[in-house]
Amino acid sequence: MGEAAVVGWLVCPVIRIVVDKAKACASDKIRWLNGGVPDALTQLQNALTQLRAVAGAVERSLGGGCGRGDPDLVSWLRHLKEVVYEADDVIDDFNYRRHSSQDGKVSLGSSSISKFGKQLVGKDESLNKLKAVVQKLDGIFASSGLLMQAAGLPKPGFGGESSSPQPRADGPVTGSMLGLEDEEVFGRDAELADMVSWLIAGTDDGAAADQRADTVPVAAIMGHGGMGKTTLARLLCHDQEVKGTFDLIMWVCPAGNYNKLDLTKQILHSADVQLPDSMTSFDWMQKKLAKSVSSRRFLLILDNIWDKNEKDVMDEHSYSKMWSDVLVPLRCGRAGSKILVTTRRKIVADSLNANKQVWLNELKFADIWLLFKKCAFGNDDVGRYSELKEIGEKIAMKLKGLPLAAEVVGGMLKGTRSSSEWKRISEMGIYDSVSSTLELCYRNLQEHLQPCFAICSIFPKNWRFKRDKLIKIWMALGFIQPRSGDGKNQLEEDVGKEYFNQLLARSFFHERKEGRRTYYYIHDLMHDLAENVSRVDCARVESADKKDICVPDTVRHLSVTSNAVMQLKGRIELKRLRTFIIFKHSSSSLVQLPDDILKELKGLRVLGLDGCDIVELSDKVGLLIHLRYLALCRTITKLPKSVTKLFLLQTLSIPKRCQLEEFPKDMWNLKYLRHLDTNRTSTSKVVGIGKLIHLQGSIEFHVKKEKGHTLEDLNDMNGLRRKLHIKNLDVVASKEEASKAGLSKKQSIKVLELEWNSTGKSVPSIDVQVLEGLEPHSLVEEVHIRRYHGTTSPSWLDMSCRKDKTFLKYLHLTNCRKWEFLPPLGELPFLKLLHLKEMCSLKHIGSEFYGTNSTAFPCLEDLEFDDMPKWVEWISEEGKHVKVFPELRKLKLLNCPNLIQVPSFPLSVRKATVENTGFVSHLKLSPFTSSTKGSKFKLETFSAAVFTDGLFHQQRVQEIVDLTLRHGQDVKFEELHALSSLKRLQIAHLDITDEQLGTCLQCLQSVTLLDIVHCSKVTTFPQIESPSCLKFHELNIRQCPQLFSLHSLPSFATLETVLIENCSRVTAESFPANFNSLTSLRKLSIMHCTGLESLPSGFPSSLQVVHLIGCKPTLLSQLQNKDGPEWDKVAFIPMKLIH
Repeated sequence: MGEAAVVGWLVCPVIRIVVDKAKACASDKIRWLNGGVPDALTQLQNALTQLRAVAGAVERSLGGGCGRGDPDLVSWLRHLKEVVYEADDVIDDFNYRRHSSQDGKVSLGSSSISKFGKQLVGKDESLNKLKAVVQKLDGIFASSGLLMQAAGLPKPGFGGESSSPQPRADGPVTGSMLGLEDEEVFGRDAELADMVSWLIAGTDDGAAADQRADTVPVAAIMGHGGMGKTTLARLLCHDQEVKGTFDLIMWVCPAGNYNKLDLTKQILHSADVQLPDSMTSFDWMQKKLAKSVSSRRFLLILDNIWDKNEKDVMDEHSYSKMWSDVLVPLRCGRAGSKILVTTRRKIVADSLNANKQVWLNELKFADIWLLFKKCAFGNDDVGRYSELKEIGEKIAMKLKGLPLAAEVVGGMLKGTRSSSEWKRISEMGIYDSVSSTLELCYRNLQEHLQPCFAICSIFPKNWRFKRDKLIKIWMALGFIQPRSGDGKNQLEEDVGKEYFNQLLARSFFHERKEGRRTYYYIHDLMHDLAENVSRVDCARVESADKKDICVPDTVRHLSVTSNAVMQLKGRIELKRLRTFIIFKHSSSSLVQLPDDILKELKGLRVLGLDGCDIVELSDKVGLLIHLRYLALCRTITKLPKSVTKLFLLQTLSIPKRCQLEEFPKDMWNLKYLRHLDTNRTSTSKVVGIGKLIHLQGSIEFHVKKEKGHTLEDLNDMNGLRRKLHIKNLDVVASKEEASKAGLSKKQSIKVLELEWNSTGKSVPSIDVQVLEGLEPHSLVEEVHIRRYHGTTSPSWLDMSCRKDKTFLKYLHLTNCRKWEFLPPLGELPFLKLLHLKEMCSLKHIGSEFYGTNSTAFPCLEDLEFDDMPKWVEWISEEGKHVKVFPELRKLKLLNCPNLIQVPSFPLSVRKATVENTGFVSHLKLSPFTSSTKGSKFKLETFSAAVFTDGLFHQQRVQEIVDLTLRHGQDVKFEELHALSSLKRLQIAHLDITDEQLGTCLQCLQSVTLLDIVHCSKVTTFPQIESPSCLKFHELNIRQCPQLFSLHSLPSFATLETVLIENCSRVTAESFPANFNSLTSLRKLSIMHCTGLESLPSGFPSSLQVVHLIGCKPTLLSQLQNKDGPEWDKVAFIPMKLIH
């Protein structure tokens, strides 16, 4: 690494931050009057602007790859950075004092203006500090000329700009990385095919069914950092053959120093097993893990596993033993289960007894060029850039086959098509090692992005980053430059997302989806880079051993595990810290942060207590006057009043499962608070929340006739960006009072919930006016209205009454009990989801619902009606419209017992559920496969009449391939003739006779699987006319207590699998005498048939698998002893499961 790393991250971005803050502070001149503060702030700006140009030149000389830097220049930069941070603290003091004067305890009219000014500057103390800082900066600038001359550096111009280190314009940010399903992987086809074969081998259902995985095979993908081990593992997880082989796929990527407790927890979480936060019983978790994999074929991926380093006391034997203990419960999984580990270290593969090891070598030039070309050119045609193509091939040759380097360097060049820039990168002598190549990419980041990446070194390797949380930390540290455009300022949060996307697009972060959540991680080599470039500014303490705590006195950003916090005193200059984050250690619990430590942390901007078990936060936290980000732990139940003195706080993060009793009453003092990250319900406890006008996120507001709880308090909260839930609207008395909430101004809200109480005390005519006054901004996407007592719908849901277009996409109407008619919701142009529930007065839906446009509900995809007891008819309006519900995909009709008339389901509907209605008691339609484009469906219903009464279009009936008939009364099987494509049929809980079953089979000659369950009147599997027309492959008969004859089986010549289960009258005589003529039969299962005392004679010679489970003890004994006439009947069958 270059010597620039010794300085730490660049000082120029820090200078820019302080200059911006000084300008903002000086612009508020009325508060400073003539006390000398504006002049001192101007002098500070001028001094910093001059020094920024000099610092840029110095930083370029140290970080430009020109050899070792001059130690005098390094020392000069460090000194400059110290004083710049000091200036930042002084400006913060001014800001803090200004806000402390506005906390409600000082009246401007109670003292003279001069006294007020003196109070703000703290009796001139802060002003004196400011002047001293300016003097120091002048001295540093005065020394810079001779210093640069001695170092042979040209004197810079002083236009106030620094180009360190040659920042360039960023290309358009196109969003996050492609999902793996669309991602191309180059040069790993052989390894992929090899691993797929290994994963699916030995998982034959016949051989492995119901057998335990006494030993779980392990494979290791090994290779140097950046070779694509994780990418290959992810590719395997998404392979269709692999996904079809395993019942459960778990992914674990351990972070930090882990032990067997941590590992077991992570495996359980990956298996979707919820654990109590306080769980520390390894034995309990092991039993839970055994249960979660029991009888399931699983694939466990252990990604990026490292062996213990030399600082750890665990020896190789203990390390291997730890893994052995963790993985013991996995033996309860089904045979065919597998474990896949990715690692750089062979010792890890050996410790896990990996019987298959795959080593990833460097990619060939052709493959590395394809990868580089994809990252650098994206979708552009390379043929248009012949010169860049030639330069790019030279760069790709220098990357030595390393995929990560190709991604990072290619991503860096994606934003420019300048041949001179590409040549400059190509000719730099930094391709001798991976670390040098990655450092080049770091240096070529714009200066404002560099500290954003470098600060991540305080998080452990494999850390799962949450984007928004990281951005809030960047904001607290001043890393984000607000921009103005189109006449208005861009929010810091949005700028932060742009920063993050730029780092993501350049592979400094990688995306990982876990269920519905998206996390981000930093590759090991990139994490090493972050540690190196930030080692002067950042540190991690992960050991409680005092001799291991060695932190440079220049460090300002520190993370520490909870077991080591008490060892910091006297070993670290805590007063210098700006970031202090505590991570949980599994073997230690920190129940309080000592006051003597808190008192020293006065310079903090970021305090993360996530890893603690603190119940009541110390009131000394109020001394941290610079604090902007405070993250608490789940155990917190009480906040001290002093929290309300943190006037500069931007983010207060309280875990959603935290049982916080109440907020201090003066929370409204935190007027700069932008994010109150907690359970939305908890926000209703904040008195005077309406004064927090910068608050974003979601809040719940309970209307009361008390100060701080009226709708008018919401008027200025126009920064809310997610959900606003207003409850207790019963107490609002008029439209005018409702309008004071200012909902029409809140354009950034995505979800609005309006809720009345269920007491019935509301006056319907007043509620109508109140709802009119609560009209949301047209950009609101989702609206919920609950327990509204008015008799009519609001005019703002009627497009004919609106002056502007609404962009409403999701509408939930619940318990609007007095509505007899629905508004013309079909005219809402962007509505995608409509849920109506407990509409107790609604009897009829007709033309008023659809509106008058040519297309009704043009975008609606999801429609649900639930609990509408008086609803009788739903009349189609297709004749009056060109299109009705053209995009509808999901339809639910639930608990509408009097509904007897409905229109045909639109052909676009792919999922339909009907429960407890007057026309059918149960119906469920869904796609046969997970593919959204497939044209095959499965249907579960209690009535066969749905195929002939017009509910489904004929095309949809012909697309049903899987049918379940349950609990039907008077089923007419002739109505099934229309199911011309039916392949799978289950008949369950029907009083069907043998004759009716025969009629059914005669009607459905395309069926290949028949499942008969709980049909108590079936005694004989029927003989039908022309059985050769049937193409049965699988027959299951279960829980049919009267069944005694299977003599017709040989007439179904295509049968391959037969299951007879819990049929107590089945005996050996139930099977046909010519059973052996069924030459297509491959698998026979007879389970828990208590009347079976002996086996039928003449098993077909084609049988490959037989399952005999729950037989009579006498029969079981003969079979298990593998002796006697009963054993002789099955001895020839290759695969047998008998117990």
